[in-house]
Amino acid sequence: MMSNESHISYIRKLICYFKSREVSPTAEEENRLWNNIMTEIKASRRRKRYILNKWRISLVALGTAAMFAGIMWILQNNNEDESEVLYGIYQSMMDEDMSTENDKIRILAGSEELYTIDNDVKIDYARSDEKVVLGDKEVVKPEKAAYHQLVVPNAKHTSLVLPDGSVLYVNAGTRVVYPDKFKKGCREIFVDGEVYIDVIRDEKAPFKVHTTSCDIEVLGTSFNVQAYSSDVNTEIALLRGSVKLVDKSENKLLLKPDELAVVTGSHIKGKRHVNASDYILWTKGLLKLDATPLSFVFKRLERYYGVQLVYSEEMENMNLYGSLDLHCSIEEVLHRISLTAPISFQKLDDGIEISSNKDYRLIEK
Repeated sequence: MMSNESHISYIRKLICYFKSREVSPTAEEENRLWNNIMTEIKASRRRKRYILNKWRISLVALGTAAMFAGIMWILQNNNEDESEVLYGIYQSMMDEDMSTENDKIRILAGSEELYTIDNDVKIDYARSDEKVVLGDKEVVKPEKAAYHQLVVPNAKHTSLVLPDGSVLYVNAGTRVVYPDKFKKGCREIFVDGEVYIDVIRDEKAPFKVHTTSCDIEVLGTSFNVQAYSSDVNTEIALLRGSVKLVDKSENKLLLKPDELAVVTGSHIKGKRHVNASDYILWTKGLLKLDATPLSFVFKRLERYYGVQLVYSEEMENMNLYGSLDLHCSIEEVLHRISLTAPISFQKLDDGIEISSNKDYRLIEK
């Protein structure tokens, strides 16, 4: 392929040749010479364009293939990416205050507060793609907030209807991270706290609940998850359907109705048969006790009422039986406990101090 410099050099040599021969070319020869030169130049340009176009086609093909491969990778790893996004949002708000100083239930997008809700007000994402229903009012969803975080402080409770119609009853001191609209074939949320979930069945989109200790996968079922990151144990009680648990070591466990699974740290410890309906009585303001350690009861009451209970370690191994009605004041609840367990209590400026009587004797109901 001749470059422009080559053509010029070729013409100069021809001129020198004619001069050396003292021969002047005729007009016909000059025209034929220039025609040959122009034909060669045009052919050269066509070859260059062909090569450039060939490279462009190759690059476009490679780019298209890479883009397609990227899309396929994203689709194949969609579930994993979703769980990482949910956990990242949860991690970004790790220090979120769960005390009663902020007495409102809040919905956040990042650090921005979108809505505040009164206690026991129902939150519904299923009625509209553009709006959220908060009790008896509707508010427009923000366009750029694809993921929301529900923060329910101590002493507060609420219910949350997810975009697919699945219902969450959310207990005190709980955080839930969820998308404002589920992706196709993907329904995943993150929970730190306690929720009772009634899942809408969709075989094309399994429902997954991620916690700090394990992951729970279901199709259509109802179950209770108690997974406070500050507690040693996570408990999952299944009412109907079936669920599969996967802990952080990839150990798996299948639960059937009226079974309770216990996860300690990040490892599944096993399961046992229970009356699962007892584990959702908190949604009705009741607390079922079945040889329940007093320390566990006090921790539940602290979250439910939003008060600090101060007690000694010697009370941690006292077990209670029966049930507690939580529709009354914390003082009345403690009074009822004192009828079956030898404790006394007094109210302080910053909480309630509980003391044990020395003549402890367990009374079973």
